[in-house]
Formats: sequence, C-alpha cells, structure tokens
Amino acid sequence: MVKKSLQWKIVLFICIIAICLVIPIGILLNINIENYHYNQFINGIEKGFSNYDPAENEGADAYDIYIDMSGVMAGLFDIYGENKSYTIVDISDNTIYSSDFNFLNSEEYRFLGELYLSSNFIKAAAGEMGDDDKLVTMNGKTFYDYAVRKAGLVFYFRYYKQDWQNMVSQFNNVIFTALILSLLIAFIFGFLISKAITIPIEHITEKTRDIAEGNFGQKLDRQGSDEIGQLTNSINDMSQSLKNMLEEIKNEKGKVDTILNNMTDGIIAFDKKGAMIHVNPAAMTMLNRRRLDENLDDFIKEYRMDTTQEEIMNYTQEANLKKLTLQRGGLVMRIGFAVFTDDELKNEGCIIILRDITEQEKMDVMQKEFVANVSHELKTPLTSIKSYTETLLSGKVEDKGTEKEFLEVIESEVDRMAELVKDLLQLSALDMKRTRIEFHKHSIPDLINKTLEKVRMAASEKNHTIEKNIQYPGKATFDFEKIQRVLINLLTNAIKYTDPGGLITIDVKKENSDIVIIVTDNGIGIPEKELPRIFDRFYRVDKARSRKMGGTGLGLAIAREIISAHNGEISIKSEPGKGTEVVMSIPLNSQWRGGNE
Repeated sequence: MVKKSLQWKIVLFICIIAICLVIPIGILLNINIENYHYNQFINGIEKGFSNYDPAENEGADAYDIYIDMSGVMAGLFDIYGENKSYTIVDISDNTIYSSDFNFLNSEEYRFLGELYLSSNFIKAAAGEMGDDDKLVTMNGKTFYDYAVRKAGLVFYFRYYKQDWQNMVSQFNNVIFTALILSLLIAFIFGFLISKAITIPIEHITEKTRDIAEGNFGQKLDRQGSDEIGQLTNSINDMSQSLKNMLEEIKNEKGKVDTILNNMTDGIIAFDKKGAMIHVNPAAMTMLNRRRLDENLDDFIKEYRMDTTQEEIMNYTQEANLKKLTLQRGGLVMRIGFAVFTDDELKNEGCIIILRDITEQEKMDVMQKEFVANVSHELKTPLTSIKSYTETLLSGKVEDKGTEKEFLEVIESEVDRMAELVKDLLQLSALDMKRTRIEFHKHSIPDLINKTLEKVRMAASEKNHTIEKNIQYPGKATFDFEKIQRVLINLLTNAIKYTDPGGLITIDVKKENSDIVIIVTDNGIGIPEKELPRIFDRFYRVDKARSRKMGGTGLGLAIAREIISAHNGEISIKSEPGKGTEVVMSIPLNSQWRGGNE
C-alpha cells in the first residue's frame, strides 16, 4: 500500500513537472507573438516619422496633422484598421484629436482617463520617449501603446490585442493539447521508473518546497544527465526565470512610483471603499501636510469639497464639470477626478488630481485689473472733454480768454489720451514680440549725455542737481532709442518725486559682461510693501498725486519690457523719505529674442 502510494505520488510529481515545462513554453510563445506584433507596430510608426516630420509642416496645427494622418499617412504609419489608432495632443492648450473608436464612440472621458494614466503618454509629455513595451489593460481593453513628442505635439498610438487574439487562441489550443499529451506520457513514465527515482525525487521535493515559499534563485544539485538531471536543470531555470520576472515587476513598479513622485500635479488615490492607497510628494507639498491618511469621505469634508464619494465614483464626469478649486497656503488648485476599474469595468477606486493654477488665477485677476484701469484712465479725460465741449457748445462762454482756456484743457486731455494709447500700443507690441529692436554699437557716454539734455529743463524747473559718474566710457550693443526712453522715464520719475533742490545721480559701470546703469534720487521714496507691484501696469503708489503730476502709469511697465527684450534686468530699492535707487543692467552684446514689427 505504501509502495503504491509512493508510486502515485511520483507519477503525480512528474505530471506536475510536465505542466511546469509546457506552460513556460506557452507563455514564451504568447510573448513572442505579442513581441512580433509590437515590433511591427513600432516599426510602422518609426517608418512613418522617418518619411513625415510634423516640424517641417509649417503653419499646420494639431487638427491639420490629424487630417493628414487619417489619409495617405495612415498607410505610411501602418495605423489603419479599427484595432490601431492614433491620438494627437497639443501640449500648449490640451487640444486632443483621436481616431480611437473609444474616443469617437461617446467614451471620450473614459478614453482621456486612460490616456492620462498611460506612463508612455506621461513620459512623452515630459519630453522623453514613451516606448515602454508592456501590454496595458484598461477598462477591459488590452493594447500596446507608444508616444512621442514632436513639434509641440504628443503623438499617442495604440495597438489593440484583439488584432492578434485569434492567433494566440490557436497557439493556446496547441499548447493545451501538448499539455495533455505530456501528462499522459509523464504518467506512464513515472509509473515505470518510480522506484529508481524515489531518492532524487525526495531531494527535489525539498528544494521545490523552498522555491514555492518564494526563495527563488536556488540551485538543485545535478543528478546526472538522465531525465532526473534534466528535470533538475529545468527547475533551476524556472526558479531563475521567476526571480527575474519578480525583479522586472519590481523595476516596473519603481518606474511608475518615480513618475508619480516627480509629477508636479498632486495625485491621491483611494480604493473603492474610500481608503487612501497612494499619495505622491507633490500632493503633500501642495496641501502642506506631513502625513495624509484620511479616507475619501473625511478628505472631502476636511477640504469642504462640493461633491461626495458616490458622485466621484459613479458620476465622475459631473464631478469634473463642477471645476472645483481648493485654496491652501497661497496656492489655488484645480481638483480633478478619475476612476480606475478592473477587467469587468467595475470601479476599483478613484484618483484625485490637484493641479496648481495659482499663476493662471493671478493672470486672470491682473487682466481684469488691467481692463478696469484702462477704462478708468480713458474715462477721466473723456469726461473732462465732454464737460468742456458741452459748455462751449452751449454758447455760455463769451469771454475769449475763458474759451481759450477750455480749448487748452481739451487739447491737454486729448494729448493725455493719445499718450495713453501710444503706451498701450507699445506694451502690446512688446508683449506680442512684434517690436523691432535695432541692435547697434553705441557709445555709453553719448547715451547718457543726450539723455541728460532731454531732461535738463525739467530738472532746472525744480532746481535739481543731476550728477553723472561714467566708469565705463566704452561701447555696447543695444537699441539707442529704446534704452534712452527707459532712462528718460527713470530720470523723469526721479525729477517728479523729488522735492525742489534735490540731488539725482546716474552711475554707469561694467560688471562682468553687463552694463549697469543706476539712477538714484533723494526724493519721497516708496513704501516697502508697494515695491513688489511697482512694475505693474497702471499701478501708482499715490494715485491722486501721480495723476496730478501727469503720466499714464505705464512707464515702468514699458521699461521692464524693453530691458527684458535686451535680455537684461531692472530692479528698484527705496525707502520712504530717503529716496529711490533704480538698477538696470543689459549685456554688452544683447540679442533680441522676439520677432519683428
């Protein structure tokens, strides 16, 4: 009875070994089939880009390229058929065009969720090659993907496994038949020689038990060159393969963790029960937290989000349409949601995405302030012109002197409006990089002397003394007219905001490869809290006094843009009651970074 039991155990063991031999072969065949189709997929894309470069298609936008690739280029890239698709994403404004049937068949948001979870897409958006050759499964669909960034666009390609699934099924049927035959042979073979291999089998059993416990990489002692020896070698190979596969899985996990940890957007993941399962460093920093382990309900309540766990999990699109924002520690964050599912499309959890939109919000506020300021600046002179004009038209002014005075006021207000419009046009041209900067060699002393001549009369009217100290008497490359305009603006401000009898100095020196010009006065100064906004458009420290002294409130903003166009810098230091120091620097050999007017 014992012998029969041992024989059956040996037979069973040999059958198990047969299974272990056949299954890896099946796996390798499946992998080879998938690798072959993947290589065909990649070769088609690379061949396409070798014959078609989007960067050479001047003037074409993402839509134009999308149309091109849907026609003749489909054959060039080998992306025709419903199991192959391409997606084009414009990084500058997140415009997306796709031929994927999931995107076209009213599943746009699910497709976009898959797209933003793709490690290859994320790498391509960051400027790297999105060429990880791993088979991806999302929302019940299995595919290879590939992404590359060219000409400011991310090209994202998919190849669905359905295209070669039938071939895989046929191979699997063959493998299954081979498995059945190998089991039959193993059964007969094991029954006949069970007594001769009892001791080696016992030794192998002990070692395989260790391997089953996870101690991969172990080596069995060789049992000669017969079947037992071959079995020993096969187990050794299997152990090493398993070890390598686990290490590869760990490496892939490490790559995903690295991507998440280095993303600028905050990522917080919850499972379907609401328990937090992952949070990246960006989210911790944005929320100013050292530890974050709340469940989803508590997280929603803590940050007062106008949504619920049920809405996020089941009505993700509606939750995203709310465009929720969160303010924390001076940051403004847009909150987005995405759901991940299992193979049966059942929700397994959700991801909360925190995107820093602080600068965007600041720009929106600045734009609104700019429109309001322009409206106010234009309204004031228009009101004066209208009032004086109506008075003149009424015929109530009979005195010629009064009439002349009214007309002079009207002329002054028109000049003020013209100056404002001129400055606005100048700023707009600088913003759009449409101002021509004429770079030529000019003498620094000549620049300073001619500038001082233009402001000397204004300085004399207030009995100011202007001193110059030119330590660098050489030449530099710059636009004479525009740099002179900056200096006139700085000197005019110094004259305006310095009490009569003041001292204004202008120093010129060379520091490394830059020319540094410093304008200093002993005027009324600027409060420290006002300095961060001193270069903002229309910003005035004392609005009433500034308007009374004239000017549009755009001078320093224009000055900063001109200096920036020369690749230079400008800064202000000031103290109330003691004066102001403005430091501007430009390279000795400036080069324009913008376009032409």
